[in-house]
Amino acid sequence: MDDALEEHLHITAEKGVSRDELQKLLLKAGWPAGQVSAYIQKTFKTIEKGVIIRVAGISKKFGENAVLDTVDFDINRGEIFGLIGMSGAGKTTLLNLIVGFLRPDQGDIMLVMPDGTIRSVIKNPELIKEHIGFSTQTPSFYEKLTVRENLEHFARLYHITEPDLSRRCNALIELAGLKDAKDVLAAQLSGGMQKRLDIACALIPDPSILILDEPTADLDPILRKQFWELIKQINVKGTTILLASHFLAEIELLCSRIAILQNKRIAELGTADELRNIYSKDYEIYLEIATQDYSKLLKELDKRKRLFTKATAETGELVIETPTPEQILPLISTYLEHQRGMIQSLHVARPTLGKVFEAVVKR
Repeated sequence: MDDALEEHLHITAEKGVSRDELQKLLLKAGWPAGQVSAYIQKTFKTIEKGVIIRVAGISKKFGENAVLDTVDFDINRGEIFGLIGMSGAGKTTLLNLIVGFLRPDQGDIMLVMPDGTIRSVIKNPELIKEHIGFSTQTPSFYEKLTVRENLEHFARLYHITEPDLSRRCNALIELAGLKDAKDVLAAQLSGGMQKRLDIACALIPDPSILILDEPTADLDPILRKQFWELIKQINVKGTTILLASHFLAEIELLCSRIAILQNKRIAELGTADELRNIYSKDYEIYLEIATQDYSKLLKELDKRKRLFTKATAETGELVIETPTPEQILPLISTYLEHQRGMIQSLHVARPTLGKVFEAVVKR
């Protein structure tokens, strides 16, 4: 009887009945309060407050080739979550699993609904259409339709009717910066404008989560900067964003947390600072002087080895790794003053996400 009840609870929860509603039904049916509480706790797996997606133990093979092996991570509501990894690491496969294009061999993907209900998108694929927007590396719009025609077409696919259809299309044209191009055929748009249109199409159903796969892969630096500004605007409006990109410097600045996919699993996950601390707790001092001759300065530094971890002169620049930059900088200043060294540039930074990524990949 207990096993039958547990199975019934799981089926009921997957249909979207909330925790509170299910508890009331069981109590009304005469079940003891203590037993009801125990079963409810077991059925509705605890997910930390603020989480909107849980990827739980996802594994995927193609033939004998294992691409993902027991991948676990959470995405918090309202954050921009970055996913990085080597080419072929499985980033696109993982995104395709989350949006239902592929089914996992093992594991589940749980979506926390607005009312707090936890539902499996594997068992309830209709949730994806309602709550998740996806922009793939290959554009999803129609080249022979104008910007507005594309948006109206996707709106009708989602059964959005007037006057909501016009309001939604107008709002997305404005948000994506496509107002002056609304009557232009998609095929005639620039690469940057096509990316904006693709994002606008993904936002038609007003999803709570937007997933982007290498969204700026073919854009020049100026267009990439403009595109990231658009992503920030979308996020500020409350949309949770999951993006995979190989532009590590931009991921570092944009994302609240970053996951590194390596060897079929999430090798590291955290904020940029947390990931940097995995690599090194040192700061890096970058110095360039007019002569680009650092031999005497390196000899002076060698007398104070306790103050730094490493000092190397590469490509005309001296790089000093130190846990205490405030003790090294006065030494550099005094030395250069005596030597009359002309400083071209001097700055202090933490290790880049690129260095962290290289270290994780190599270990």
